[in-house]
Amino acid sequence: MRTYTRTDIIRNVSDDLDIPEVKTRQILDSILGTMEEMLTEARSRTRIELRNFGVFEVKPAKAVPKARNPRTNEVIFVPSRRKIHFKVGKKIRDVLKREWKS
Repeated sequence: MRTYTRTDIIRNVSDDLDIPEVKTRQILDSILGTMEEMLTEARSRTRIELRNFGVFEVKPAKAVPKARNPRTNEVIFVPSRRKIHFKVGKKIRDVLKREWKS
């Protein structure tokens, strides 16, 4: 398995656009910070749509009155909350649907 980090993204974008990594880091941090602000707004539902990539959507999650802690078997109450759902875009989905040979 290959794990890519923020540094890998910065390095690749910097090479593609031929700009310094420091500037690329500032741009990426700004984009991710803006997305974080949008997704954590007080509104109950927020949607960020990035064409050909995917959609991030904040959805409500119901409370779970009788959840179980698997470590202690203790029954606990989990309050309602919001969660982020990601739906992959058509372009990426089509590539991932192709037969994969390792």
